[in-house]
Amino acid sequence: MLNYLRQYKIGFSLYGLTAFILQELPYLPWFLLTPVNNPLADNIPVNIYFGILEKFGGVLTVGLIIIIINKSVIHPKFRNKFFFISVFCIIIYYICWIFYFLGVTNAWLIVIGLSAVVPIYYLFIALWLKNYFAIFTSIIFLVGHTGSNTINFLL
Repeated sequence: MLNYLRQYKIGFSLYGLTAFILQELPYLPWFLLTPVNNPLADNIPVNIYFGILEKFGGVLTVGLIIIIINKSVIHPKFRNKFFFISVFCIIIYYICWIFYFLGVTNAWLIVIGLSAVVPIYYLFIALWLKNYFAIFTSIIFLVGHTGSNTINFLL
């Protein structure tokens, strides 16, 4: 176990920070151009357990991809299946935000396109960076974020 932990160091990952900034970009227009139909504005978890998983998993995942570095992946390869899947996820996420801003706010778009895609994106970023701690927390984030929004918008 100790040898496993030695492959990691605490530091700063520009790749992790960039992944976080890319995920947060759709929130910038929200401050300037609030969507007319905006069900996410009052979206709070109605189930305390999903809410805890969502917040705990999300904050920990972002923190871990930024400050925990696998020493064997100082410069990750961009020609990597995990990187390409994460790019695919963020593109889907942006497309769903465009639809959201255009007034398409159906429950499936919110649950799949704006909720599930985010932790899956982080899961593949963590796999790309070989950050196994963030892989675990992104799964917690997936359960909490998607579960909470499934209850709020589909049930």
